[in-house]
Amino acid sequence: MNTGWDVEDIIRLLYNLSIDNLIETKHFTKHIEENIPEISSVINDYILCKKPVGILKQDNSKFKLYYELDEIYDLIVIIGIKSESPTTISLITCFKQESKRRVRKDD
Repeated sequence: MNTGWDVEDIIRLLYNLSIDNLIETKHFTKHIEENIPEISSVINDYILCKKPVGILKQDNSKFKLYYELDEIYDLIVIIGIKSESPTTISLITCFKQESKRRVRKDD
């Protein structure tokens, strides 16, 4: 088992991911249904088909993924890598965040 993942590892894992590799935690499911229900039916499309616009390492096996929702908001998905072979990724939580927190405007 890998003891320390980096951003390059996550990019590689996301590129080769399938729906069978994802595990939704109870917190994730509850949070998305209560706070961003408009995303609940397409959340897997974001993770499986879209490229994140940002990845932030939070610890050795936990990462914060940024996906662009629209001009105002990003979708933030927190994932945890549970195993490498077979790849198992736990979807910990998700939320909307204003994209201006990610995008820097030059004056």
